[in-house]
Amino acid sequence: MSSWAQGRELTRQSWAILKENRGLTAYPLIGTVFGVIPFIVLVPGVYFLADNQNWIGWALIVVGIYLATLVASLFQAGLVVSAAAALDGKETSFGHGMGAAFGRLGVLSRWAFVSTVVTLLISALRGNNNAGLVEVIFRNVLAAAAGIMWQLITFFVMPAMMLDNLGLIDAIKKSASTFKQRWGTQLSGGVRIGGLIGLLVILPAMLALIVGVMLTVFGAWPLGVPLAVIGFVALIIGSLVLGTMRGIFSVVLYRYATTGAVAPGFTEDQLAHAVSVKS
Repeated sequence: MSSWAQGRELTRQSWAILKENRGLTAYPLIGTVFGVIPFIVLVPGVYFLADNQNWIGWALIVVGIYLATLVASLFQAGLVVSAAAALDGKETSFGHGMGAAFGRLGVLSRWAFVSTVVTLLISALRGNNNAGLVEVIFRNVLAAAAGIMWQLITFFVMPAMMLDNLGLIDAIKKSASTFKQRWGTQLSGGVRIGGLIGLLVILPAMLALIVGVMLTVFGAWPLGVPLAVIGFVALIIGSLVLGTMRGIFSVVLYRYATTGAVAPGFTEDQLAHAVSVKS
């Protein structure tokens, strides 16, 4: 089966699980609402930077990024707990998942700190794009590769912390070693899920948003504004669905990678080839 076909099947099965447990969408939905809170810190940070008060500006921006990461981590943790319960056929709720997440607030706070540091380092590696063309291309390619690899080797960190009750360092080690033991070190890309949603929903939504904004700027607002709004709403919905499905699938794949268990609706071959590796 081709990589595209494999990803399509994994996406279809994850979507089936989501349809049976629609309450799981509450996590990214409510998480997005609470994700606005860090802007209370980020906006003043941008203001101070614009006013050439760099130290306080950057300090506020770093704090804002950390708070945004912590909020996202809390809701992701709750999603993982509820997804695991749903896959086991147990009753679960938003309160149950978030209660478990806040019960691990300490380790999630440390994970948010590490994620923030890595994000800033990758951003520094990318630079401000003021160098020569060759250097800009090289730095952006290197930063993109580093970002993809970091996301891949930490894909199982949240399930390891929430389902196996591991500390931060042990969870990162287990996530990385699980990938190495199951798929080797010749990884060539990410986990094959969500490409269909990206192609059919997120990409068209982004195009609609961009075209709508451009039309509005050039005066064709009767067409541009509705198109931009439709694109924005579709982008949010698509991102929420994709985020929920990736959370569900992280539990499915983690259980397969660590115990060999195959979740209902999936096949062992699908899960074995869920990660892109070099041929």
